[in-house]
Amino acid sequence: MVELVVLGALALAAFIVIGSLVTVFSLVGWIISLPFRLVGLVFKGLGLLIGLPLLMFAGLIVALVVGVGALLALVPLLSVLLLVLGLVWLARHRGHRPLPH
Repeated sequence: MVELVVLGALALAAFIVIGSLVTVFSLVGWIISLPFRLVGLVFKGLGLLIGLPLLMFAGLIVALVVGVGALLALVPLLSVLLLVLGLVWLARHRGHRPLPH
């Protein structure tokens, strides 16, 4: 029974040591790779700056296409607007006639 307790304590100590070593190696690897990650971030930023005019141009084209489509969707409402304007014009000009005696 005592052997199992000692074996369990040794296994726990081994897990703690192995876990600590893995943690240290992971931290050292992260510190070593950090400059390369920063350089990659700089290159991604430069790529974005180079591609930004193209993205802006594409956005302008999309805005124009969507805007023209939205204006064309309003064409059926033009007939309703003309009808309302005609009724308003008739209502304003109808009251200017003198009444017959």
